[in-house]
Amino acid sequence: MSPAVAVGVALVLVLGLGLAVSGAARAAGPCPEKGWANGQEVCFLVAHAITDPSPGLLAQAEPIYIAAFMPLPTGCTVASPSTCHTETLSSGYMPQCDPCFHGGGLNNFPYHDHILEGSPGFGNNGTAGEMKGPWVVIIVIYNPAFSNSPAFAPLTSSSALVAGEAAGDFVPFNHGAANPYELNTGIVLIFGVQPYGG
Repeated sequence: MSPAVAVGVALVLVLGLGLAVSGAARAAGPCPEKGWANGQEVCFLVAHAITDPSPGLLAQAEPIYIAAFMPLPTGCTVASPSTCHTETLSSGYMPQCDPCFHGGGLNNFPYHDHILEGSPGFGNNGTAGEMKGPWVVIIVIYNPAFSNSPAFAPLTSSSALVAGEAAGDFVPFNHGAANPYELNTGIVLIFGVQPYGG
């Protein structure tokens, strides 16, 4: 992806996530959104999105990675969400968002997992405090050669994600960036995290 396209995606994400949060905040059920933290599934519910955070808020925000699965399944057209159905990878794994249409630019990545820096229950080193936010949205894209392998297992912690970038498990799509495997959207989310009991 060229730098201009990466910037365009980021701008669309900024505009679209504001719409997405209102829908996520109204989501029903015991676990509106699932994510991975320190190798375990957790639940969260986005309460607020800040599309123009102060530099101080952005600097203290922990990452929430949108780990996208690409390419999209045959027949899935993001402009028509009804064309996108549940997807099972070759390994039998089903993404946490399978699919999810949050709105705006995030619709380009309907099949994805969420990977968080930590969550309650792992001690201070695993939670970076109480992990109530803020969080900054960062996009990463699994390398299809890795995610479509019959031996694929999802990366379930931020340390595994960093190691996966070094191992080629992600696509370097943000060319010209300090880390070409990541696109920092600059969008800050506020939400709490709890263990997933389901």
